[in-house]
Amino acid sequence: MEDNKELQNNELVDMILFCNEKGYQVQGKNIKASDLIFEERVKMNCFYCGKYNVSWKCSPKIPKIDYIKMLGEFDNAAFVYLKMSLTDSDYDTVRNDSSVQLHRALLECEKWLWDHNNSTALSFIGGSCKLCKNGCASDKCVNPYMARIPVEALGINVVKSAANCGIDIGFPPKEYMMRIGLLLW
Repeated sequence: MEDNKELQNNELVDMILFCNEKGYQVQGKNIKASDLIFEERVKMNCFYCGKYNVSWKCSPKIPKIDYIKMLGEFDNAAFVYLKMSLTDSDYDTVRNDSSVQLHRALLECEKWLWDHNNSTALSFIGGSCKLCKNGCASDKCVNPYMARIPVEALGINVVKSAANCGIDIGFPPKEYMMRIGLLLW
């Protein structure tokens, strides 16, 4: 088991270096799927979001599968995250930019894993998908190969789950915006 953990650590380090060489300033932390905290109230927060039933990768348009079971099928999991400086005057810009940067970094991690013999690698983004500048098209997702589901849409309490894994998220954000995504392989 220790050899697998060592391999997992090396893969994560290599992926994070790969992303950072491409200009994404992300960090990563290996986790266990069992450390993730699922709560129904998190799904209810999705209901009150403006993206609910609008975004093709948000509730209720995401697949109706057992996410706890599905996450448990992966051998490896990691939080991939970034911090962006924040002021009151640039909150909306940083909120958007941090989400897009993390999303693109997670796609790079998936590509790295694909190139290293991990055909079922999967990621979940921090916050709603913002790839389309004018929002989602009304009839279908126009970026189906790149768009990803938010971690929160699975019902994961990101703040509590991150704390379980030694990552402190200051909430509400004051000096920096922290975005956390989930990578599985």
